[in-house]
Amino acid sequence: MLEGHGDDIYRYDDLVKMNFSSNVYQHVDLTALKTHLEDSFDLIANYPEPQPRSLERLIALKEGISPEAVLVTNGATEAIYLIAQHFHGSASVIPQPTFNEYADACRQHHHIISYENNDEMTKLPRDRVYWICNPNNPSGNVLMKGFMDYVVRRSPRYTFVVDQSYESYTKEPLLRAREMMDVPNLIILHSLSKTYGVPGLRLGYMTAHPNLIQLLRQHRHPWAISALSLEAGKFLLKNGTPAVQNLDEYLEETDRFRSNLRDIKGVRVFETKTNYMLCELETVKASALKYYLIHEHGMLIRDCSNFHGLSPYFFRVSTQRPEENDALVAAIQKYLKA
Repeated sequence: MLEGHGDDIYRYDDLVKMNFSSNVYQHVDLTALKTHLEDSFDLIANYPEPQPRSLERLIALKEGISPEAVLVTNGATEAIYLIAQHFHGSASVIPQPTFNEYADACRQHHHIISYENNDEMTKLPRDRVYWICNPNNPSGNVLMKGFMDYVVRRSPRYTFVVDQSYESYTKEPLLRAREMMDVPNLIILHSLSKTYGVPGLRLGYMTAHPNLIQLLRQHRHPWAISALSLEAGKFLLKNGTPAVQNLDEYLEETDRFRSNLRDIKGVRVFETKTNYMLCELETVKASALKYYLIHEHGMLIRDCSNFHGLSPYFFRVSTQRPEENDALVAAIQKYLKA
């Protein structure tokens, strides 16, 4: 696992007061979940289910598919490593820039990796795994649902891993598990952690044709999901509300936030279809801006210099409360003027 992910708030003790580095909305009301987990704390005295079948059944009901088409994982990251393990030694195509864990997992399991360079593509074996983050991290781009459906169906020789972890943070239509059960070469990744704003619980799942899920299930170790995380997942599916309850309003604020960032001289802000956006500084490195914002304003941004293909001048931010977004814009303006 690569060092340098976003939301590295654990590095800074209590310095950070506003967190823009995580793509998850930071102001979710978790009162009901906390109360439920307090009442369920005795669960830690016993082992959880070796395989989280009860949670998989609830997810299957929500998705409208068979439980045999669902595999719950310790965050979407465990799913990525399980897939890389299953396709050990394969050729993997990973368009850049994107989430670093795809390449890390593939390297760990001795894949031949292509970053979609034309010369590389001509030399790759015909059997390949394509890793597609949609919405993409860090850019916020979203590939059209119809295009994704067409590409997957017309290329049955290839396996497509489509990571939709941020599906709850965009209004763009995405692939739906129930519509893709007849496609044996597709794996869709999902994140309960991000949907409900609880990334610390590490709850993800993948959906795919039952035959493929059965193969992937053979690689996972027992008790990967703790008793409290399992209970939290079941509670959220039955009683929880998404982290962003008014997506239209939230994305309107994202547009306003992005517009204000674009007005800062020396900052380029890219288009986005979700709640986070990629930015590029003209003359200052992102690491220097990050250091300043933490120590002078208690704000945390994502330095994107460790994304393949991005320079040290790129950073990423996600939309938070309007007053926090305005404070960040003012702080960046102050720094660049100085």
